[in-house]
Amino acid sequence: MAKRRIRWGRMAMLFVPVFVIILLICTQCGGGSDAGEESSEAGNSGSSSVSDTSGAPVDAPDPFVVVLDAGHGGFDGGSTAVGVTRLEKDDNLTLALATQQALLKYPGVHVIMTRTTDEFISLQDRCDVANHADADLFISLHRNCATEGNGVEIWINREDDVVDKALAEYILELLDEVGISRNRGIKFGFRGVSGENSDNQGDSYYVNANTEMPSCLVELGFLTNDEDNANFDQHMDDYADAIARGIVELGMDENLYNRTALQ
Repeated sequence: MAKRRIRWGRMAMLFVPVFVIILLICTQCGGGSDAGEESSEAGNSGSSSVSDTSGAPVDAPDPFVVVLDAGHGGFDGGSTAVGVTRLEKDDNLTLALATQQALLKYPGVHVIMTRTTDEFISLQDRCDVANHADADLFISLHRNCATEGNGVEIWINREDDVVDKALAEYILELLDEVGISRNRGIKFGFRGVSGENSDNQGDSYYVNANTEMPSCLVELGFLTNDEDNANFDQHMDDYADAIARGIVELGMDENLYNRTALQ
């Protein structure tokens, strides 16, 4: 029996269209998957996440939260000079507001004020503001008073509080560069005594001991010293800039503040 001859031309005409149809179906399925992915990405465009260089989503950096505390206020006038109407509470607030404006020049810095007007705020309430906000740093601003004395000093809770000490050093060095009558250095513990175990709680710097983040208390000159008062009035904006710069530089060095990521 003769073998049946296969007509390859007819076979090609039959199978080529089928192959083309299958290829088109596969292409459409792949395109639908890409479109779905693009749609999903577009739907997530409002997310707070950003992408790293590999394209993987990462959380956006948190703001750098700084609490500024203007000491005293309301019926608590703080220090004053005998026979002088100048009150510490007013100078503290003026300096705090100027420092707030200086800090807001830096991108990603969130400033919280314990007070912005002449009102009394308890020491515990001041600490609560910072602790509840989970702040990165707490800086309390004051002026000093004594029968004799002049210059700037900064207080922290304990000598072994490394970040607190660095914060005080940064601020004090920059204030010194602006110009102060005397650099009185960094003090530890309670005012007028050597350590934290004193019974003299009335003069203790409560805010340093009861805030949960690095903190310091700046005593920017003596109200009872004419040179310190003149410096305070003349260099107010420069002092505010110096305090803000010290805060920001400490924040960057301690990885509390990533200025580039927050821009």
